[in-house]
Amino acid sequence: MFGLIRPRKLLRLIALVLLLAVVALNWTYGRLPAEPRPTGSFIQIGKLRIRYLERPGTGTPILLIHGLPGTAEDFEDVVPMLAGHRTIAIDRPGFGYSSGGYVPFDTQIQTIDELLHRLHIPRVILVGHSYGGTIALGFAERHSSEVQGLVLVDAAAAGQRLGTFAQVQAHFVQALQLPVIRQVANATFGQLLLTVSVNRAEAEAFHPQPVAPAHHRRVLAINMTHGNLEALAGEQLAANGVIADIDAGLGTIAAPAVVIQGDHDELVKPIHGRRLAATLPHARLVMVSGGHMAPYTHPDAIAAAVRSLNG
Repeated sequence: MFGLIRPRKLLRLIALVLLLAVVALNWTYGRLPAEPRPTGSFIQIGKLRIRYLERPGTGTPILLIHGLPGTAEDFEDVVPMLAGHRTIAIDRPGFGYSSGGYVPFDTQIQTIDELLHRLHIPRVILVGHSYGGTIALGFAERHSSEVQGLVLVDAAAAGQRLGTFAQVQAHFVQALQLPVIRQVANATFGQLLLTVSVNRAEAEAFHPQPVAPAHHRRVLAINMTHGNLEALAGEQLAANGVIADIDAGLGTIAAPAVVIQGDHDELVKPIHGRRLAATLPHARLVMVSGGHMAPYTHPDAIAAAVRSLNG
């Protein structure tokens, strides 16, 4: 009997040491940075509080819509290249400092429409990156008279689908956001798990270029907060149905479009960018070298596309 007890005690000791090691890593290597104070402006639209960054200028205003996840600062390298043009970059509903939690696609479209009306913008050029490109396409299908042009940057459309792993991951994130579970996970392993996941995702998104440190810090400090994580998981689970619906209406979009596609994009494969440009009635394709994060690697290409639509 004594010989049987000793291995069990040893296993319990090993388990305790491993648990303590994980907790220690959770609060050292994995510890999430403090959320910085927001800049910019806020506007209340229905139940949603929307944050936006605006720069004054002339010509048709330009609305910049980030992807999944993200913040208005994702266009921080693009906006200075559009000096003289009025630009409005938003935190999409659910993300950044806008009201947190999952906001359905149709509600996001309605919110953007109301935002434009409240800012007295009757006609706009939409710049959408990744899932922000999906939002821009959805807006153009529903509010065609308000759209002068589209700049679609590595847009999630034209057959793009999230795989089973991403959907399982989204369900897991949702489970970790439940009351009590969230507090326990955060204190033991949750921060470490999020940090490791963000490091992997950022490397994949920026590949083959290096990760932009400013973007990496924002994802950890802002997009890994409770409301942002709920929005991320909800959009991942809804994305395939949303994209299929948007794809069905691509041929109805009359606005001129520029499709910018990374030739080594691992998240939205180049085949989807080429297919999107071929399907939209008035689109041209601009292929750029690199991966999914053209707002950081090719801000000049995005600014040039906007200027070409702002005549």
